[in-house]
Amino acid sequence: MAKHIAIIGAGISGLTTIKECLDNDLIPICFEQNSSVGGIWRSEEPYSPVYKSILTNTSKERSTFSDFPIPADWPTHLNLSQVEKYIDMYTENFNLLPHIKFNTTVLKVSILPDKRWKVKYIIQCEREEKEEIFDFVFVCSGLNNKPNWPEYKGMNLFKGEQMHAHKYKRTAGFENKRVLVVGYRNSGSDIAVELTHVASQVYLSIRKEKLPWIIPRFINGKAFDHTSRFSAHMTPPFIIGRRFENNAIKSFRYPSHLKPTDPLIASYPVVNCEIFQCLAAGRVIVKPNIKELKSENKQIEFVDGTVLEDIDVVIYSTGYNIDDSFLEENIFTGGCEVEQGYGKDFQKLAWLYKLIFPPKYPNIAFIGFTLGGGAIWPVSEMQARYVISQIKGFIKPLPSQSEMEKSIRNSYESIRKKYCIAARNALRINYVSYMETLSQEIGCYPYSYEIIKKFGFRFWKLIMFGTFTPIHYRLLGRNVWDGAREAITLYNKDNSKTITNRKIYKLLTYLIFLLILLLNGRDGFAKVINYCRFPL
Repeated sequence: MAKHIAIIGAGISGLTTIKECLDNDLIPICFEQNSSVGGIWRSEEPYSPVYKSILTNTSKERSTFSDFPIPADWPTHLNLSQVEKYIDMYTENFNLLPHIKFNTTVLKVSILPDKRWKVKYIIQCEREEKEEIFDFVFVCSGLNNKPNWPEYKGMNLFKGEQMHAHKYKRTAGFENKRVLVVGYRNSGSDIAVELTHVASQVYLSIRKEKLPWIIPRFINGKAFDHTSRFSAHMTPPFIIGRRFENNAIKSFRYPSHLKPTDPLIASYPVVNCEIFQCLAAGRVIVKPNIKELKSENKQIEFVDGTVLEDIDVVIYSTGYNIDDSFLEENIFTGGCEVEQGYGKDFQKLAWLYKLIFPPKYPNIAFIGFTLGGGAIWPVSEMQARYVISQIKGFIKPLPSQSEMEKSIRNSYESIRKKYCIAARNALRINYVSYMETLSQEIGCYPYSYEIIKKFGFRFWKLIMFGTFTPIHYRLLGRNVWDGAREAITLYNKDNSKTITNRKIYKLLTYLIFLLILLLNGRDGFAKVINYCRFPL
């Protein structure tokens, strides 16, 4: 008997989860509070953080769903209209709309004695609350649905306009105004730069008094995330981080007092090409954290004692909180004991095994609740594939609650050691290793031996030395996609011209594997066997 699945949210994560359910003979019903699909990528929706001029920070080759590639002739980085079009194409191609209840707010999700879930919801045009019972729940409501407002003294007295960044959509209305943008991550930097074209002066308040690492979208003529599988596996993370730091310094001249002190690997870099030009020209002036907003003359005082007057608008680009108010208490965070033990050390505490499963609660999964150096779309897709493989019994079952709890603790300790104090975010992942680990468990990992056996050595070179794309995970295992080989070849059209000398790459690969063996002994031998899956 087919299982009934509740999916909360029809954004990117919700859509790919619906699609994966349909591919595996499950019966999904998706609850979406807005009137359209796409979640935060629909700028007209009330709490969408996107603005008309936004560009994706990751390339289309790394952002695409694995069996529905973003058209190869589209730009490397998509604008808002292209993202919306891609979402609509995906939705139409897999006929997802009939499985979505629009304008429907989920009020409560509660577990029943038989381990099924009761979903209480209300349709906005109706007054009557409704309930349905489901075998499994996917929470796909995302990280960016509840604006985080900072608390500064005098906010209620300030005479200028104050708004959260999700309200900002375009420059209209900011002509000849003095604007302070609070927050310096991607959105804050983008908004500050864009406003310089119309505002009389733009200020940027940064809490830590140092700029983040800022990297361009293109380095040496190629997208910064166009790394190969070979490079991703064989280059230590600290070397990758140092390489990006060097490229950032070469591309931009940091003011000495604003240069970041934390290593790039321990932080979340900003992708922006224009902010330094604005800083150099004085069109954006950096200020420290706010101390107080005052009523007279629209003044703002900063922690260094300086004061700005006649600030017309303050835009708070201060992030978002997770809205889990419809869930039973502590499902996401693990309960009071966990919060007391880890809440002080980690931002956005998430007590989830593999950042998906709450150990104490069966038959519920969180999709798309991750942060890291890669696109969220294919991560959500891989998570959905992994969970559905669990539901269908295609892979080994989850470990016991105690084993999952232990794994989460080990993961947090690893974050502490690897990323230092600057990046203690519980939702942080290493994009490559996370995707590779889940794909191995699912059975769709592109092992070298199997790729060569099925597609030949020439195509294997594209997999190993071409651009690393999620389409790799549709070549082997269940739910393979017949168009994967052609799509990968098309995405590597330019790369294939340089990957030509078979003997050189074959020799290079063997030398690397030999180096692994020499450095790691038995562990290295196991790693090579696992990576290539040579028959023993």
